[in-house]
Amino acid sequence: MSDLDRLFYWRGIAKEYRNYRGELVQVPIQNRLNLLQAMNVDVKDERAIKASADELDVGPWRHFFPPLQTCRIAVNESAHFFVNLHPALLSEKLHWKLVGDGGVVADSGAVKPEDAPELGDYVYKGNRYSRRKIHSAVSTPGYYTLNIGFPTLSASKLGLLNDGGEAHKLHALLAVAPIQVFQPAWLIEGDSPWGFIIQLYTIRTDGDWGIGDFSDLQLLTSKAAALGADVIGLNPLHVLLPDVEAHNSPYSPSDRRFINPLYIDPTNEPDFLRSNSLHSAESKAERKARLGVLRDRPSVNYSAVKNLKYPVFEAMFKQFISDDGVNHGARWDAFQAFVRVSGVPLKQFALYEAARNHWVGSEYRADISDDVLIAAPNSEVFRGALGLYEADVLFHSYLQWLAHQQLGACQAHCEALGMKVGLVRDLAVGADGGGAEAFSNPDQFCQSVSVGAPPDPLAEQGQNWGLPPMDPAHLRSTGYAHFIQILRENMSRCGALRIDHAMSLMRLWWCPPGKTADYGAYVYYPFDDMLALLCLESYRNECAIIGEDLGVVPDEFRDAINAAGIFSNRVFYFEREHYTAFKSPEYYDEHALAMVNNHDVPTLKSWWDGTDLLLRDRLNIFEEGVNYALMVEQRSRDKKEVLDFLDRQHLLPRAWSHREVSRDADVNLIFSILKAVSRVRSKLFVIQLEDVLLMDEPVNVPGTYKEYPNWQRKICKSVEDIFDCERTILLLKEIDAQRRNRK
Repeated sequence: MSDLDRLFYWRGIAKEYRNYRGELVQVPIQNRLNLLQAMNVDVKDERAIKASADELDVGPWRHFFPPLQTCRIAVNESAHFFVNLHPALLSEKLHWKLVGDGGVVADSGAVKPEDAPELGDYVYKGNRYSRRKIHSAVSTPGYYTLNIGFPTLSASKLGLLNDGGEAHKLHALLAVAPIQVFQPAWLIEGDSPWGFIIQLYTIRTDGDWGIGDFSDLQLLTSKAAALGADVIGLNPLHVLLPDVEAHNSPYSPSDRRFINPLYIDPTNEPDFLRSNSLHSAESKAERKARLGVLRDRPSVNYSAVKNLKYPVFEAMFKQFISDDGVNHGARWDAFQAFVRVSGVPLKQFALYEAARNHWVGSEYRADISDDVLIAAPNSEVFRGALGLYEADVLFHSYLQWLAHQQLGACQAHCEALGMKVGLVRDLAVGADGGGAEAFSNPDQFCQSVSVGAPPDPLAEQGQNWGLPPMDPAHLRSTGYAHFIQILRENMSRCGALRIDHAMSLMRLWWCPPGKTADYGAYVYYPFDDMLALLCLESYRNECAIIGEDLGVVPDEFRDAINAAGIFSNRVFYFEREHYTAFKSPEYYDEHALAMVNNHDVPTLKSWWDGTDLLLRDRLNIFEEGVNYALMVEQRSRDKKEVLDFLDRQHLLPRAWSHREVSRDADVNLIFSILKAVSRVRSKLFVIQLEDVLLMDEPVNVPGTYKEYPNWQRKICKSVEDIFDCERTILLLKEIDAQRRNRK
């Protein structure tokens, strides 16, 4: 194998893939070289290529172990770890120790490596390095510090034996993970929860601030739970880029580790109630007038909402500092604890917000250069900025504290209502290259490329999502620290986590700079390690996992996530038998989250009436070789299949017995489809509020950016009105009865 081939292999750049037709496609060498360059490899320098290949190929054998290694164990099994050894060390006594939380020694022992099972070997400079497997008695999942030592050998001797490798690094992290992700009690008991999926910002209530917030979410959960719902699926709650008007997609966030402050309800905080400046007659009158305008709008005006809320947040923060900050009361202690636990990432994020996030009349507006934002946390530059802009950092940390508190209160409210799942959070596949997450981790992201998808029938040149990918080599070398933090944050304050484009755990399609997506290639990630860490964090956070696995997915990926107990995702529109007939509910995957549709496809009303096709035609975004007439013809055939599906379920409305596919959808048809699909065998089932309301306008049109106002449209009725409608109540009671009778 050449040095270049070795480098392609260890960097995970695939030379071929199977397309949507199942055909094997060879990736041109230049495509792969472009991606190597994006990984900062000088592809024109043979010595640089060899050095990079050696670092990834030979390097690991010259270290006793990587910064983090994983081990998955079933019930009643114990953990093991491996050690890479120079041949001269195989007969030496190796002492080892596993230290758990609080510095408690979980297990220890001594062994001659030559007596332990061999997992592999590598010959380098005439020496046959050997990887040996060592068993322990540890059977509890968790993170353990692994320490080893050779009492009879000096550090200098160890260094010589390891040929200059970092032999002094005699400690690492061992992640002991369960064989499966967390399996909740309701699943074990055979329940089949149902509920709603919503985009939180679209919710309207009698008291909203022009955007759905956490108080509105609590109201929705109360209304839904009263009718039997156990699930509320949310859009990603990640913080957006500061320019919220132009960058409001929850799937292209600034930072996936922090929450969008616009979801905070100021009126739910004591600092709002105490602030005299917020309760003057003039302030209240002005706020009431602005709120009225924002509530009446059919879409979210992000800039206006921000310019209304942030000055209120400023006043609240001042009140907090003057009251709790001065007196150091219980709330101040809670805030300080949050800051302490959140650690350096919160400080980095707060500095970024101070530098970039401005609003009309903003007081916390720091003049911070990009060099400071990407500075190492232990550098004098970074520490100096924290001191210089202490008030700004505290302000943005305060907002994150409030957001986390209010989200936690929402999940606690769900649990108090007896909801079996409660909130389902959503994790985006990446973050914007200009956002806080990328700035605070400059080495983790390959900024010159972006993730996307290879060519398919809906996109002949593939898809480019505009998000820089994480470098898999950097993930390994840093012990997956950033990945673990993302998982840990997004599994908190919820009952389940949906992972968007879950295949990113195994591979991502990388689009090279200056080229369309079809010039890209798949880059593979350390799937076994990442899956183990997902299982471990799910276990530790008691959070069920849903993997969005729509589209072209390798069989080995589906087999692996099924074995790991991860719920798959099934969408009615795509569940067909022989590509035509809609699949009967009893044939849906059992361990799945099933839904009629989602934010990327039309509402039921729009799909049936064909207004989604009219919109795509008007926006001129049909793919090459596809036209409006062809799509209408195909849709007519699909609608006939829907009527056949309803007939087989004995739910075809009498008014539709003549099967007139040219008629516009009415409430009888839409509600019959919702009831029929709710019978699915899948353990989880959700519907969109938009379908209950027979809404037509999409919240997102894939393939558009400025052509359509994505991520802004609100639902057409308030939560109060939705759940006061007798017909809606009857529908939801029927769905609830069907789901409960499945047990």
